[in-house]
Amino acid sequence: MKQQLSKSKKRIRRVSAILIATVLSYVILSMAGSAVAFQLIFPRTATVRAFELTYDDVDSSRYPREEIAFPSGENLLRGVLYLPRGKPEGLVLVLGGMNSCLDRHLPEICYFVDCGFAAVAFDNTGVGRSDGANTVGIAQARLDAAAAIEYIERQQRLRSLPLMLYGHSLGGYAAATVLEDEKDICAAVCVAGFDSPNGNMHYNAKKYVGVLADVQYPFMALQNRFLFGDKSDTSAVSAINASDKPVMIVGSDSDEIVPAQISILNRAGEITNPHAVCVEIKEQYRGAHSAAWLSADAAKYLAETENPTDKRRANALDEGFMQRVVAFYRSAVN
Repeated sequence: MKQQLSKSKKRIRRVSAILIATVLSYVILSMAGSAVAFQLIFPRTATVRAFELTYDDVDSSRYPREEIAFPSGENLLRGVLYLPRGKPEGLVLVLGGMNSCLDRHLPEICYFVDCGFAAVAFDNTGVGRSDGANTVGIAQARLDAAAAIEYIERQQRLRSLPLMLYGHSLGGYAAATVLEDEKDICAAVCVAGFDSPNGNMHYNAKKYVGVLADVQYPFMALQNRFLFGDKSDTSAVSAINASDKPVMIVGSDSDEIVPAQISILNRAGEITNPHAVCVEIKEQYRGAHSAAWLSADAAKYLAETENPTDKRRANALDEGFMQRVVAFYRSAVN
């Protein structure tokens, strides 16, 4: 009897050891896989598409700009400063989407300059001319935005100007969440922004790998936490609610990149900031992820043309939308 019990205990110990070893191996491999996945999901990039305006496409005498640079962590970020003729009404910090180079929002920048605002745009970590082996992760955009604001606040000619934010997609998320840290921002416009990094990554992973995304989600979230600490998964809505600054949230239920499931706009009912306004783009074509600021014809051209190269047509602005943004900024300043 004792011999049978002894054999049974040994068998239990053996099975337990195998289970523990299996679980540990799974955890270690999953963590390693998550680290590799971040490298693949957030590579270094410098993509400029054929339809995008570059500085060579605009009148440099009308829109003169200066090269600037500032640190973000261990990396040096490079950007540009535009100044209007005469004293600026304020300064607009433009925060681009994932992998977007600093000229991506040049049409809006030119509009801001024409309206009397200075503007700053820059390449995020790992993008374009900025340093960085890769783009690290979603929360890096918030850190880079904060670094840009620190640079502006160190410049005597800029720090007295009312500071506005204009962010798209990843930049929309950054524009919302940086409100938690920065108290001197006058207003923010968040176009097609999502609410949280983990929610964004989980949603997109599920599109490609299905239920496997649910299994790997805790390890992706842990890797994100390892990289960014307590800023790894800040909710944009929570940050907006923690601020009393005017915030314009722009979105559409036809956005194919940031759909309703993960968008800031979809959580509009939870926003308690009394100075927040929501703008839903309902027009056909203009509801696309990168079309809110475009004219109806430009948005349609981009949607229906396989290889759009007509830069002038592809970047025509929607006058009503841009007027609304500028009026929002001016209202915040006054």
